[in-house]
Amino acid sequence: MDGRQYLPDVFRSRYAIKLLAVSLLITAVIVASGTVIAYQVSDRVTKEQLQSVEANAELEAESLARWFEGEQESIRLLSSHNGIRPSNQTITNQTLSRQLQQAPDELASLHLVERPTEQPSNGTTERIVSSTDNLEGQELAATNIDWGETADGEEVPFQFDGIEDILVSWVYLDGGNMSVAIGSPTRDRDHVLIGEYRPSTRVARSADAFEGANTVVLGGVSAFVMFEKNKPNEFRPYKTESTVTEVESRIDSREDQFAPINGSELGETEVRGYHSVPSDGVNWVVVKEVPRSSALAVTDRIQSYLIGLIALVFVGFLFLSGMIHYGPIRSIRQLSGQADAIASGDLTVEIEDVDRGDEVGQLQRSLLKTKTYIETITEQAERIARRQFDDEALDEDIPGPVGEAMVEMSDDLERFIIESKHREQRLEVFNRVLRHNLRNQLDVINGHTEQMAKQADSDHAEAVLSATERLSDTGTRARRIDRLMARDPELTTVDLTTVLSDLLAEIESDGITVETDLPSVARLRTDERTLRATLMSPLENAIKYADSMAAVSVRPTDNGYSVVISDDGPGIPESELAAIDAGSETPLQHGTGLGLWQLRWGVDALDGELSFENEEETTVRIRLSDLGGDDSDDEQP
Repeated sequence: MDGRQYLPDVFRSRYAIKLLAVSLLITAVIVASGTVIAYQVSDRVTKEQLQSVEANAELEAESLARWFEGEQESIRLLSSHNGIRPSNQTITNQTLSRQLQQAPDELASLHLVERPTEQPSNGTTERIVSSTDNLEGQELAATNIDWGETADGEEVPFQFDGIEDILVSWVYLDGGNMSVAIGSPTRDRDHVLIGEYRPSTRVARSADAFEGANTVVLGGVSAFVMFEKNKPNEFRPYKTESTVTEVESRIDSREDQFAPINGSELGETEVRGYHSVPSDGVNWVVVKEVPRSSALAVTDRIQSYLIGLIALVFVGFLFLSGMIHYGPIRSIRQLSGQADAIASGDLTVEIEDVDRGDEVGQLQRSLLKTKTYIETITEQAERIARRQFDDEALDEDIPGPVGEAMVEMSDDLERFIIESKHREQRLEVFNRVLRHNLRNQLDVINGHTEQMAKQADSDHAEAVLSATERLSDTGTRARRIDRLMARDPELTTVDLTTVLSDLLAEIESDGITVETDLPSVARLRTDERTLRATLMSPLENAIKYADSMAAVSVRPTDNGYSVVISDDGPGIPESELAAIDAGSETPLQHGTGLGLWQLRWGVDALDGELSFENEEETTVRIRLSDLGGDDSDDEQP
């Protein structure tokens, strides 16, 4: 027994009134609870946004630490460079200039200075031996480098215990730019290599997770601004001397200038997140400044959304109460009859495409889509059965597992018919080549056998053995090519440079100079077995027929790599190229072997392009595509 019998007749007979009463009750509950939730969510979201700004500052601090530690390692390695020769200023200047050009923009200059012979030294009077700023012969003070002070207020000594030591300066102003220097002894232990950096250049490229954000780096002793993303270099108090922020207070109050600090604060106009740079010997603090309108935009939107949701719920209940009067039951019954007809296989049933926007209209359109879906499947199945793979009906996408099965079935059948044509072509070529070579080599065998019958001549015996060996090789290569081309491709990530190096190592090149121009790594997704078999043929031919030189190079393309193989030999016979271009062997147009066909079929199987240049030198160009697309498990270089 339920309680509906106790409702007044007006409620039991009119669903709209019952719905309206329930709607008003639900709306009142939503308004009350929504107001409470709005305040709670706003507070929680505000805390989360403050944490997000702090996390952004932490990421930037870690990035700055990794960069600075990497630059320290770079200076240490460069100090051991063979081109750093204090006794030869010309070579040293060339090395420093080249390294400066290749380095990122943060590196401003490089200097080689004499190492102090007496201590203590504050790193100002040492003579500059070589400099990218043309300061040769001057004292180190000309660079304006400030090596800083110890915790006791004494100057940091300019000295090193070993060649692995690194010395980092304080931040100083040089030519209007806030700078920092890194020094490391050279291998001769009598000189020091110094690099001057502009961290502001690095800070200017910092990533911001919030619109309108700014990055500021404060000193760990003075809390003064050293680097700022949106302003020029200037050493000044943070937020003016009259304003003291939380981060400034924490910097000033810590006893150890290298003690880590982090946190966030909500200012009047902005949200600040800060985090110290986690690097040894660095006391910098990264501050992320985000306008309140950007950092707390989510909080404002949530409040607006909750208010809008309350209003929408109230209107929605009223609208639903009114729509109930349209009598959807009749329409649903009609759709039920049409669905039963389609289920019984009757696709001639007419379903009207209506503009009705309610659930009944959606159901009617869904049923119409279902009927169209079944009709499309039926039509595509007929085209596939007739092998009409180019018919426009197969261009229609069918969603879901059924569509995937249709595409797979079509692709498998089409692939089978293409593969059949390729196998017929291979058989035709194998037949023509084997018959041609068999006839020629048998003539050689017969002739030399007759001579052997007349006289015991070892040269004729060797000729017979050579001819039979070539026939055997031709048959073996034909079987190998056929097995390779008939197998399904196995896609893996392959290093093209490694493959070419391995293949060249397998080929004898006595008396031939093989020049290579290969990148350190050239990865692409392809079938490695087919790739190796394809590249082996042109490499063997280039070295075999070269007069004195063969060359192999690899260049990147839009979707893969281009392999160029050339030699200074006599070139490929035109009859060979004509047969490859024609795609078939004829009595008047055929090749003498399977090498070029192996190359042609292999390139086709790898979805590549093949071209020849047969003028001053023989050049084979092979364009290889990356067959993995977005599914590649390795990044392209």
